[in-house]
Amino acid sequence: MLRTRYRLPAAEFKPSRDQRQVLYRWNRFVLGEKYIKEVERKFPKTKAEKKKQEAQFDLVATIHESEHDRLKPDIPPEHNFTVTLESDNFTEEKYALFANYQKHVHHEKDSDVSRPGFTRFLCNSPLHRHTGASGQELGSYHQCYRLDGRLVALGVVDLLPHAVSGVYFLYHSDYEKWSLGKLSALRETALALEDSYQYYYMGYYIHGCAKMRYKGDYKPQYVLDYGSGGWDVLDEEMRRLMGERKWVSMSREKARSRPDSDSTAPVPASGEIGASDRLKAETTSPPPPNNDPPILHPTPLAATESNLSLLELGMPGVLTLPEVLATINLDTMKLFLGGKPGGIHEMQDLVSWGGERIVLVEYGKGDADGEGEGRGEMGGMKKSIAELAACIGARVAAEVVVDFSRG
Repeated sequence: MLRTRYRLPAAEFKPSRDQRQVLYRWNRFVLGEKYIKEVERKFPKTKAEKKKQEAQFDLVATIHESEHDRLKPDIPPEHNFTVTLESDNFTEEKYALFANYQKHVHHEKDSDVSRPGFTRFLCNSPLHRHTGASGQELGSYHQCYRLDGRLVALGVVDLLPHAVSGVYFLYHSDYEKWSLGKLSALRETALALEDSYQYYYMGYYIHGCAKMRYKGDYKPQYVLDYGSGGWDVLDEEMRRLMGERKWVSMSREKARSRPDSDSTAPVPASGEIGASDRLKAETTSPPPPNNDPPILHPTPLAATESNLSLLELGMPGVLTLPEVLATINLDTMKLFLGGKPGGIHEMQDLVSWGGERIVLVEYGKGDADGEGEGRGEMGGMKKSIAELAACIGARVAAEVVVDFSRG
């Protein structure tokens, strides 16, 4: 089943009529008819304001319209609705919502839902929460939706310097009819617009999964071309190809259409970004067009509960261990361990890697001599650094400084 990364340039987003209706319905439910009529009576809009509202839909203003701290004074709404950006820590309130969602929406058994599983899956991300130089909030957060004081939905978001990344969204089954999943996508796009994040990432696009096709309705979407490293608009032609093939690269489609072209030759990087080391490797040996490997862990939760390392999961865009060892010098990755300012060390100052021995050591299988380091502190650090390198690639790994002083 085809999976690919895609993104939405927040400033270019044009909500469809259906998406606007989802938002209008929710606001009307929260505010109530009595509040709406009283506001119209006490605060009537001018002709110019009505004309502007009809001509141009204001996503940010409409998103906040029903929030308690944005209401008109002295007019009580039907419900008290708040949305707060909070730390991604575990609470019983969040776990109760997660358990309800997994059981009633995803129909999981009681034995499949646990507090440790929820914590591993959606809490305590290694992304550090802080305010960036430009004033943006960065790191991993829980966006909590509360209605009359009750937690009814939760969005897990990573705030990056250039983007809002929607990791997961869950809601209570009592509110299923309100299309809160669609509402969350609108709200997270509005967050990107408000705080000057360039893109909104909605995770993977899986064309063969009917439940995920709604993501393609948030336009214009751009799909990552694993052949060139560029981004192509998700148009009808690409959708058609996705329905016919297991692996689609528009750069290769264009190359095939040229006379005397060699469709297996590497395609130069194009689009808005350069190709990463991972993407360059894939251009020389693309996956067979109709012979994808089976997806062993079809959901993020299944991948988390497998207890496998990122180096073993085979996630798209994440380097495998051989690729890490071939393209990244783990010895020279930099760490800050606290102490005096400037106390930055290289990994080789603290541990030795021993090539493939990292596989044996990190997963408790003993080393080449049968002794093994088990899962000791240094082993844990080595595993974390290797996984980080696999996610960020060679170029970033050469520059980043990992702060271990906060643990």
